[in-house]
Amino acid sequence: MKILLIGLGNPILGDDGVGWVVAHEVEKRLVGSKQNIEVDCLALGGLSLMERMISYQHVILVDSLNTGQRDQGAVIVFSLDEMDNLIYGHSSAAHDASLKQSLEIGRNLNAILPDDRDVHVVAIEAKHVYDFKEELSTDIAAAVPVAIHMVLDLIAKIERTTNQ
Repeated sequence: MKILLIGLGNPILGDDGVGWVVAHEVEKRLVGSKQNIEVDCLALGGLSLMERMISYQHVILVDSLNTGQRDQGAVIVFSLDEMDNLIYGHSSAAHDASLKQSLEIGRNLNAILPDDRDVHVVAIEAKHVYDFKEELSTDIAAAVPVAIHMVLDLIAKIERTTNQ
């Protein structure tokens, strides 16, 4: 079993870099463990993100999310199969496809990709994802330990269910 943890975002756009911060902190905690987890940080989506996910059975994505429906710093966890197939928005661009579309394309081309139910998203509600700065806002920085805990819980849950 291979798990890929990806911190998504841009570390020079303030709160948009929270995915990278969480991924780096989780990686520090995993040093020396025998878990088969690879950690990466990326600033891409759609087809490029799908290509990075090839050959992994489980993927955990950590990213900021700006829905305006939750308080700043709220952390939510869901699987990709629970998410609408967004054509527009943060997960796609005019010359790209949404992540769900990209995974479908990859599967149709016989790429080894995880099922949507095995792609988990840990999202931190953030309004300020376009501010040029390298620091996280107070609310988002306070959410980092919560997100780390949720990622570690997801890893443990994945390992429990695959070892049964």
